Amino acid sequence: MHAWLAALYGMAGGGALAALPLFFARSDRFEPMPDDSDRQKNRSGREAASAVTLDEVMACLPAATLVLNDTRLPCVISPEAKRQFTNSIGSIIRHPAFQSCVDRLLAQKKEESQPVETLIVLDVPHYRIVRAWFHKKTVPDVFLSEGYRKGGGAFSSRTTLVFVALHDETEAVLAEQQHTDFVAFASHELRTPLASLLGFIETLQGPAADDPVIQKEFLGIMSEQAKRMQRLLDGLLYLSRVQMQEHHRPTDTIGIADLLKRLSDEVSGLLAGKPVRFQVQADGVQELCVQGDEAQLLQVLMNLVENALKYGLSDRGKRNDDPLGITVSCVRAPKNAGWPTDPGLVLSVEDTGPGIPARHLNRLTERFYRVAKTASSVQGSGLGLAIVQQILARHDGRFAVESTVGEGTTCRIWLPLLSA
Repeated sequence: MHAWLAALYGMAGGGALAALPLFFARSDRFEPMPDDSDRQKNRSGREAASAVTLDEVMACLPAATLVLNDTRLPCVISPEAKRQFTNSIGSIIRHPAFQSCVDRLLAQKKEESQPVETLIVLDVPHYRIVRAWFHKKTVPDVFLSEGYRKGGGAFSSRTTLVFVALHDETEAVLAEQQHTDFVAFASHELRTPLASLLGFIETLQGPAADDPVIQKEFLGIMSEQAKRMQRLLDGLLYLSRVQMQEHHRPTDTIGIADLLKRLSDEVSGLLAGKPVRFQVQADGVQELCVQGDEAQLLQVLMNLVENALKYGLSDRGKRNDDPLGITVSCVRAPKNAGWPTDPGLVLSVEDTGPGIPARHLNRLTERFYRVAKTASSVQGSGLGLAIVQQILARHDGRFAVESTVGEGTTCRIWLPLLSA
């Protein structure tokens, strides 16, 4: 009302030319005169400023936010949303739970509009749990960029927008799941060595209190059981740390030749005095690089080599004293071999051990899963391949195991190349 009165008083006092631009600029019921080039320029300037303002406001928000118009097209994606959900924004918007909330919100009458929220669970490209809050608001058309305007940018035209705030709850949910898994699995796995320790302690305190031979024997067994529990706890803690980092893709550049050189150095200590023939075939890989965490990729290869060593040597009595063969190799990923179509490389750890029956292959990466025939003769935590799978998931890698009973096992890792 004050704007109208100011304009009328200006015209009545002979200041119409000065008051009209202000009048039209403040009114949302009239458009500038199309034949006035100065007003057209001012209008374009105001529109550009308004379009930038929405982007700037979204950029200032510390939360991950999206803006969708009434056709469900994303008008603005905040920098924080791009940072947190780099490869998942499209999956989030297309998710049925997300689309259902948008439909429900747009169907509400203006006077009845209430914010809604939902939980979005993604399986690809990574497992993620995202909570989304939705709120509908009608704003002047000029706040949007040119491609999303319905009324051509007229001041009287208005557009209904849906503002969405996203919060990643994956880490919190995984932490809760890890706590539950730890209680369920660890309590089961720790029960056996703990029962053994308690039994030996009672024996040493009672009947064997004065028998040094029995004491020495039992203390050795107790030491092995304590180390078994230590390995189990170390594996669980390491697996937990890897899971917490799953959605943070590593950015370091890793040379495969350097990685294999470090592997050779690390393995040399494990092989000392053992009947093992170990070799690394790294010809032609000097120029191959991947994007990743070197310590974690080295851990993957070490786990596979340690498994080959541990289970291969357990079968030594059937090998006629032939040394166990372990070969680590790397080649460019062949096309049409079941790997992703992106340029990649394949790291292989091949052994001449006892092999694994085919019925067990699909379950090898499950936590605490061990082949029944070897579980009694080999002290393992059942976490090694679960850690391998989790690390490769973080690196967008793939893992496959091939095995023939009596001939050996080959574990293959596919990783995307940093450059073709």
